[in-house]
Amino acid sequence: MMVEVALVEHDDFSREAEERLGTVGQAMTRKVITLEPDMRASDAAMRLAAEGIAGAPVVDGGAVVGILTLRDLLEREGHTTTQTTGPFLRAERHLAKLTVADVMTRDVVTAEADWPLTRAILLMDEAGVNRLPVVDERGRPVGILARDDVLRAIAAALRPPGVVHPGAPKLPPDP
Repeated sequence: MMVEVALVEHDDFSREAEERLGTVGQAMTRKVITLEPDMRASDAAMRLAAEGIAGAPVVDGGAVVGILTLRDLLEREGHTTTQTTGPFLRAERHLAKLTVADVMTRDVVTAEADWPLTRAILLMDEAGVNRLPVVDERGRPVGILARDDVLRAIAAALRPPGVVHPGAPKLPPDP
């Protein structure tokens, strides 16, 4: 009997979380930085660093074909700890001899904008990823959902209605 009660309470929580957190489209970042498969891996590393991001979808023919993360680059260079600056970014390293296609993760996990955010959160957890490219029905990128986006959505759901984070930018929301 206790198991049934726990399941009902869990289902109630799941429904409320789904309602309060909204959709992937509401939480995602619409400005997507993308990379091309034939780009040099060292150039991609520099672009990620310049943009201040840790990963980006790889797009070919308009569709997402992979994802490249700093982790992919570091592992290719033989680094086992996180490093965001230093010699792995220098063009003379062997990343300059590789393309994004050589280094990217091909089995990319994606989300759709109309999904409940809770579905994407579970997918991120199960797949062990920190970001999901958000794609349309043709596999074209329309946004990206990163951990920071999820955190902002949770924080917004916890705040009283009408209260915005005091440090939030004073920009209009994405269309």
